[in-house]
Amino acid sequence: MGDELMVEIRGLCKEYRGKDVGFPVLSDVTLQVFEGDFLVILGQSGCGKTTLLRLIGGFLEPDRGEVSLDGEPVRTPSAQMIMVFQSFDQLFPWFTLKENITYALKKAKKGRDKSVREETALGYLDMAGLSGFADSYPHTLSGGMKQRGALARALALEPRVLLMDEPFSSLDYLTRKQAQDALKSLAAANNSTVILVTHDIEEALKLGTRIAVLDRSTHRIEKIYEGGQIGPYLREELEEALL
Repeated sequence: MGDELMVEIRGLCKEYRGKDVGFPVLSDVTLQVFEGDFLVILGQSGCGKTTLLRLIGGFLEPDRGEVSLDGEPVRTPSAQMIMVFQSFDQLFPWFTLKENITYALKKAKKGRDKSVREETALGYLDMAGLSGFADSYPHTLSGGMKQRGALARALALEPRVLLMDEPFSSLDYLTRKQAQDALKSLAAANNSTVILVTHDIEEALKLGTRIAVLDRSTHRIEKIYEGGQIGPYLREELEEALL
């Protein structure tokens, strides 16, 4: 993790309104994310993790507070922060894996010509463990392979921040481990800045350089564990925090 502050979240509040009453989802959430950080936001289902991620990416507008990227307010989605969702179907079905990445690079005006874009695509697919499937269409791939393909495409675009909404939650245990390993390798190789939300303690411990616990009763970040504090011994404390 570097010293450069990339994302700053200050006093973020959000509530959803029913007929006559408001339901708080987030209350006074404050966080900082630094270059090369892998921040895991850990919390129970329904605690507001996805809402927080969408606010960070500019997909939702806060009721109060502000999110900034490189010191500039975030008000709309942009190519600077790319979201990877839970769904397996994020790839264009009419393109092969390689074409999915080269098309995204072309639309983003990255890579001076087709050969450079193809070389970039193959490099990211190789890092994701998909080098033998560059010419495969999404419908021929498993859910885990599709997720790794979506991850490779997102990182090939070199966003300032990668946002991940429980991307492996629907995968079986072994496939999830493979996808997590691919993400960890890709993020490290590219010094990527990642914000991932999950309810899975094992995933948080495996991937995070920092873990922020979002409490469902207070609707705010109750504790942040830094790099040196993260290890298997932390599991019991996190389990207790999520009760």
